[in-house]
Amino acid sequence: MGALEKIAQQAVFGFEGISPSRAFADFVERAQPAGIILFERNLSTLAKLKTIIKSLKDLSPKTLFMIDEEGGEKSRLRVEHGFPNPPNSRDIPHMMSAGDACEAYRIAGDALSELGIDVDLAPVADIAPIGHILGKRAFSDEADICAEYVTATVEGLKQGGVKTCAKHFPGLGSADIDPHLGVSVAREGEDFQCHFKPFVAAIRAGVDYIMTTHLRAKSLDFSGKIATFSPIIVQILRDELEFQGKIITDDLFMAGASTNLGIADRALKALRSGHDMALICSELSPSEYSA
Repeated sequence: MGALEKIAQQAVFGFEGISPSRAFADFVERAQPAGIILFERNLSTLAKLKTIIKSLKDLSPKTLFMIDEEGGEKSRLRVEHGFPNPPNSRDIPHMMSAGDACEAYRIAGDALSELGIDVDLAPVADIAPIGHILGKRAFSDEADICAEYVTATVEGLKQGGVKTCAKHFPGLGSADIDPHLGVSVAREGEDFQCHFKPFVAAIRAGVDYIMTTHLRAKSLDFSGKIATFSPIIVQILRDELEFQGKIITDDLFMAGASTNLGIADRALKALRSGHDMALICSELSPSEYSA
C-alpha cells in the first residue's frame, strides 16, 4: 500500500479536467478517500458534473464530495451555469437581512445537494477590512456582523441538505499575506478572542467542519508553527471553543504550506497535529498515486 493510500481515508483529493483520469478513478476505487473536492475546472455543465459525481460515488460510496461555494467571486458554480449563486459575502449584509441570507443559502444548498455534493466549504468566518487579501469573501470587519451572517449561512446550507465548513481558523483577517503565495503571519497585537467570535457562532449553529489556514500566530503558538501543523492551535478549537466536529486543513499545495516534505508526508504531519482531514487539491501524477 502506497503512502497516499495509507492516509486516503483522512484526505480530500482534487482532479484536473472535466472528467477524472483513469489513474485518479483507479485510486478512488482502491483507496476509498474521505473526500473529493470539485473546482470550476471540473465543470462543463451541471448535468455533466452530476454524472461525474455519481460515477465516482459508485466507485467509493462513502467518499464525500466537497466544493468552495461561498457565493459571488468565490464560486465554482455560477449563475451562467444555471446555479442559484448568492452574492459576494461582503455585499450580503448591505443587501438583505440575516433571515433572507439564510434563505438564499438554503436555495444554494438545495441545488448543491441535488448535484450530489455533500459539503460546502463555506462560510468564510474571517473578520477582514475592505481591501484585505480576502477581497469580498468576508462578511464584514465587525465581529458581530460576521457572526450573524456566518450563523445564517450555516443554518441555510444545512437546511438545504449539505454540510458546512467555517474557515479560516484562527482568523485569516489577522494577516496580510495570502497563504496561496506564502506563509500568512498574524499582525502583532491581534485580538484573537475577537477573531474567534464568528467561529463560535458557527459552532453554535451546528457547523460540521472548521478549516484552518497556513497562518503563523505566535500569540497562540509560541513555537511559530503554522496552524496547519500546530497541535496547540488545533487544541484551542477543541478545548477553548469546544468544537467537536471535523477539523480540515487548507490546501496543502499552497505556498504557505510548503516544506521539504512530499505531499503525503505533509498530510501526515497535519493529521498528527490533530487535524481530522487533509486537503490535497491538485491532481497528482499516476506514479504518485501508487508510490
